[in-house]
Amino acid sequence: MLITTQNEIISLMPTARWDRPQQLFGYLEEEESVALEPLLGTTLYNHLLTEYDRLREKYTDITPTTVRPTKKAKKDARLAHADVTERLEQIQQGKYRETYTTAESGEDDVPALDLDTIRLIRICQQIEWYKMLAHKAGLLTVSFNEGGGMNMVSADGYEPADEKRMERVVKDAWMSAGRAVDSLLLFLENDAKGARRFTEKWKDADAFYLHKDLLFQTARTLNEYLDIKGERMAYVALVRDIRFCQNTYLKPRIGSKLLKAVIEYGNVGIPELHSDDSSSSSSSDDNSEGTGKNEIFDDLLSMLRTALAFFVEGRRTDLEPVRDKLSRRDSMTDAQQALAMACEFVEQNLEGLGETANGTPIYIKVMEKKAREKQDAAAAARRCRCKEKSDQNSRKIYTGFPPTHRMPERK
Repeated sequence: MLITTQNEIISLMPTARWDRPQQLFGYLEEEESVALEPLLGTTLYNHLLTEYDRLREKYTDITPTTVRPTKKAKKDARLAHADVTERLEQIQQGKYRETYTTAESGEDDVPALDLDTIRLIRICQQIEWYKMLAHKAGLLTVSFNEGGGMNMVSADGYEPADEKRMERVVKDAWMSAGRAVDSLLLFLENDAKGARRFTEKWKDADAFYLHKDLLFQTARTLNEYLDIKGERMAYVALVRDIRFCQNTYLKPRIGSKLLKAVIEYGNVGIPELHSDDSSSSSSSDDNSEGTGKNEIFDDLLSMLRTALAFFVEGRRTDLEPVRDKLSRRDSMTDAQQALAMACEFVEQNLEGLGETANGTPIYIKVMEKKAREKQDAAAAARRCRCKEKSDQNSRKIYTGFPPTHRMPERK
């Protein structure tokens, strides 16, 4: 569990008054397994559970004031959430780096790994808490008695919330949970591009920001070809469709070898074009040839991404029912046309693609076409030679009559 104390609950929702947070553990555990673990992946999730226990033992509670524990706060847990509203934004944005002194030692400055882990756990707590409220708001307002009776839960000094306020609470909880999910994905993405403290443990998650085996490696790349409003969760939801369309429609036409080379180019640049020593040495010395290869792969990558985006669009289920059929038909038509253009481009630039195109269906098709043309040309040449020989032989045949002889007319 990543939320276990009252202080942590109050830091997330200052109006909460659960004196015994263990009563909520069943709901919180459900949200961790359903909503949080898929985003983190099993490896990173288990790592955070271990780190949570370690950090709680070292810093008391995981709250916005965790980075500044003192001996006084260590003895009095009620002081652990003293400056929640003032320092929450600074902690989440990573701008807070105030020195502190622990109760056990005189070390200064929070270790960078501890600080980033605390920030990550805090974001996970927000996702878990607000999703729990959004899902269980109705269950939290009633109690069940021994005889199966259902009663409203109330407390002295408070008035029961009406239906309109209940709906607003659920709506606000959903919005807060959505913002927390975006914050989590952005935090992990920035870490993957920088310190990489959690990247290796995050790789097995469905929400991992980088899919190097796809033409659309990131949500930002997909948004350039398919409008997903820049939402990372929309990209995560479409990853399976992207992989299906890439393997079902593009791979058989382009070939796995060339498709892999194009994806590699999209990840790290021009792929290694394996060729003989002479051609490789000349290509390394000729900058213009390398520029030409870059241009070819740039164009091919853009064409394949365009075709893949239309295929994925044809599989989307969030369209209006009236427009659903027409939109799917138009998207599949555009996808087929874009893929045909990409195949034609490959056929025209086989030499520029080098060895990466060898053995692909398009390469085999072109080679077979050239072989047939060569056979047809040879057959035509043979027919021409035979015709010339026949004409020469026919002029040498003696008919028994002079060339000017005419047959007598019959009377």
